[in-house]
Amino acid sequence: MTLVNQSCRAAASAVLALMVWSVSFFLHFFWEMAQVPFFSGMAEASHWEVVWLCTRATFGDANIAFGAYVLGALFVKDWFWISKQWLLSTLSIYLGVGLIVTILFEYWATGAGQRWNYSGLMPDVPLLSIGALPLFQWMVIPIILIYAVKWMFLGWLVSKRTERE
Repeated sequence: MTLVNQSCRAAASAVLALMVWSVSFFLHFFWEMAQVPFFSGMAEASHWEVVWLCTRATFGDANIAFGAYVLGALFVKDWFWISKQWLLSTLSIYLGVGLIVTILFEYWATGAGQRWNYSGLMPDVPLLSIGALPLFQWMVIPIILIYAVKWMFLGWLVSKRTERE
């Protein structure tokens, strides 16, 4: 069974890409704002400085999530994999990419990159020398993302079929 017919494949591809990126942006922005107290200097910063810093971080998060989605799609050779039954291998690639990029970036950013520091409130992951919340972020948000986008995209497909009838 084909979920997306050839005549609307380009539009559906674009809609799905927009959904993956924008839902990811929304979810990651919420997470970034919620973890503000766990980073040094954020409590003293102005509201707009915090919003700007979290927005910049969220752009990176959304791009990582989109990249992970694309790699999963390349692996299964199906851009629309999210709308079907998920394979463990696809989920492993999708989740693994986000986790690996996060671990590497957090390790660099809190070390040699000196991009940010954790406050005393941040739980530590000793073996990785990074904060637990950024790591947990990439275990929670991607799962919520794929459920939300699957629901939204399938709803969009149904609405398009209804319009044609």
